[in-house]
Amino acid sequence: MSSPAAEYHEHGLFFRIGLTARRIFPAITDLASGEVYVLASAVAFNALLSFFPFVLLLLLVCRNLLNWKEGPETIFFMLEESYLPVAQEFIVSSLRKVLETNVRGGVAVFSFFTLAFTSAGVFTPLELALNRAWKVKTPRPAWKSQLLAMSLVAIVGALALGAVYLTANAQWLLRAALGGMFAEPTLRTIASGVVKFLSLPMTVIVFFILYSALPSERPPLKRVLPTALWVGILWEVAKYAFIACLPLLNFAKVYGYFYVTVTLVFWAFISALLLLLGANLASLDARRGDAEA
Repeated sequence: MSSPAAEYHEHGLFFRIGLTARRIFPAITDLASGEVYVLASAVAFNALLSFFPFVLLLLLVCRNLLNWKEGPETIFFMLEESYLPVAQEFIVSSLRKVLETNVRGGVAVFSFFTLAFTSAGVFTPLELALNRAWKVKTPRPAWKSQLLAMSLVAIVGALALGAVYLTANAQWLLRAALGGMFAEPTLRTIASGVVKFLSLPMTVIVFFILYSALPSERPPLKRVLPTALWVGILWEVAKYAFIACLPLLNFAKVYGYFYVTVTLVFWAFISALLLLLGANLASLDARRGDAEA
């Protein structure tokens, strides 16, 4: 009797497409459940609450702790070119004003405690959703979830600072090597491409950390790594598709001045669904592999 893998390769293209669809369809339809909708909505709302304190903390660490003048400017550049789907200039100018008008450590302390509170709001529903996808029955105690959330904030912050460092050095190398050949707008375009290129491995690493650390029972790494890779690529593609579709959605006409907030929450909601889709598919593959074994 032939194995499922051999049967898969023996049949034609349409059979393979149908088999793949039958594997993906349950994972996609699960996203339409009320429980997933509630969890993804909670993630999106709390992601918006924690995003600005997190960015402000990075800015303050670069300026006040590391005494690194290029750090804040590099963060602003990365936000404008890759990480914000809407109102890039408005959001960056607002962050500049907050950074300029609050020079000392008061904002850093406030941001830290705000982030400590809101980070649990992001990671707790994510933990519940990933536990649900991996069929984990026993959740962590609340204090362990909070401790894990703060640890993940520190890890993601360190990764973000590493990305800022790489981007700043890449910009310096570009200007040193090509500054005499190209005008500033062309150099900025090239640097923007570098930022977009570096954002993919950063995204994959973050997804890998979330998939491997958040579930109460650790999933097998051989399932986590490929899932993080293809979901990271899918997330990057979806980001540019979402930006391209924003004129069609025209949130500004419906929500007025609140369209920026609505757009960010909507994108965070889509991001949460993509992350859960990857977890669902990895979980289905794992259970199918166990059944075949």
